[in-house]
Amino acid sequence: MKNVLMRVLRAGLLLSLIIPLPLHAGGERTNVQGMGMARTFVASSRGLDAVGINPANLAAPDDATVTFSLIRLGVHVGSDFMNYGMYKEYFTGVETDSGRVGRYLNDADKRNILRSFPDGVGRIASHLEVRPLGLSVRIGDIGTVAVTATEYVMVNGMVPRDYAAFLLYGNTPGSTYDFSSTSAYAAWMREYALSFGQQLPCPFFLKSLSAGAAVKLIHGLGYFGIDRFNTRLETGADGVLNGTIDVLGRLAGMESFRASGNAGFQMFPAPAGTGFGLDLGVASEVFDYMRVGLAVTDIGSVEWTRDVEEMYAVAAIRMDDPLNEAQRDSIEEAVHGETRPGENFSSALPTTFRVGVALELHRVPALKSIFWGEWTLACDYNLGLVEGAGTAQVGRFSTGLEFRPWSFLPLRTGFSIGGTDDFTFALGFGLHFGVFDLDVASEHLNFLLSEESLAHGSVAMGMRIRL
Repeated sequence: MKNVLMRVLRAGLLLSLIIPLPLHAGGERTNVQGMGMARTFVASSRGLDAVGINPANLAAPDDATVTFSLIRLGVHVGSDFMNYGMYKEYFTGVETDSGRVGRYLNDADKRNILRSFPDGVGRIASHLEVRPLGLSVRIGDIGTVAVTATEYVMVNGMVPRDYAAFLLYGNTPGSTYDFSSTSAYAAWMREYALSFGQQLPCPFFLKSLSAGAAVKLIHGLGYFGIDRFNTRLETGADGVLNGTIDVLGRLAGMESFRASGNAGFQMFPAPAGTGFGLDLGVASEVFDYMRVGLAVTDIGSVEWTRDVEEMYAVAAIRMDDPLNEAQRDSIEEAVHGETRPGENFSSALPTTFRVGVALELHRVPALKSIFWGEWTLACDYNLGLVEGAGTAQVGRFSTGLEFRPWSFLPLRTGFSIGGTDDFTFALGFGLHFGVFDLDVASEHLNFLLSEESLAHGSVAMGMRIRL
């Protein structure tokens, strides 16, 4: 019977563990400076780095009139319920005199594995962000305008602890497994943004005040989401299995991924959805050495209208004889489900609230004699306001530090707490040679502090020309 039930579980896991076909809110992963500071950027970002984070910072001094970005990209993948330490302890076997052999898990081991699922549900997330085009121009005292094109592939998946419980314990008499928390969102979107930041008249108690906004045209190229996964399995004391399957998922624009023959995969398919987004932000220089910022980004939604399909499965399961081929076939047919044309639907953009403060420590009067070089310390709080592909309704606090021993060599570090990553430790650096800048960063270097804690990986890189 366990082999039959594995087919039910496999169907659920394939829906929830969707690692992207090519693989978080927009602009975070291409902000390489912010990545090196554990995604701390609301008040400290400048120029094109402010796009998607806080457009008001476009108005801040940036030592450049025109800036071109050259292929900025960032990628992240990870989970919050499995780390390298657990994998190494439980799933790589045991060293013996005759070589490495498999490890047999005792009940304490199994309970420890199940405890790794926070609140009974584990989350996986992955995100690829590429900005092939970026241009900002400072127009005298009027302000700074920026034009960008950014590609996003985003995935979030929620995996109930009961999947792992079944794999560890099986369908023993009296067991109940509830998979209704299974969920997944995946989207491929292309964003064209026009951003503007301008200095405003400010009250006497502030050094400066600026505001900014961005309008975005969104082309949705592919979407998958699970709207409902009400699936439950119960095994009675008599060993009879009863269960229900009630699954509904929606897709749009997926023909590019399923193309065969000469058609092949299309890098520039016709949009399956269209939407508009809006970023709003304000920033202020409170003192010569202190800047604060506040923004709400990605306000809007995408309407999916082309090649919309629904995947659904609704069935009741009963098995009292695992050897009965007709019963096994009926379960497989129920799990397989069906597809049908779907109605147009909308999905929210990853709306995010952001607030932050940045201190230039080398400019603080009481500290000028202490610090060599330039030091910027920043703190942020970011909160996703929707649950979907690219973001989660979980708050994240971060703090980052940038040290420039020389103007051409920014060194960055930081850490964050909360969010879907729980804890991150970041490092990054740049090589800034006047006209040309190169920046590299990763915000998931926890293994440098503790190898066992590795559960996420990320890297970001970007180049730009400043004139």
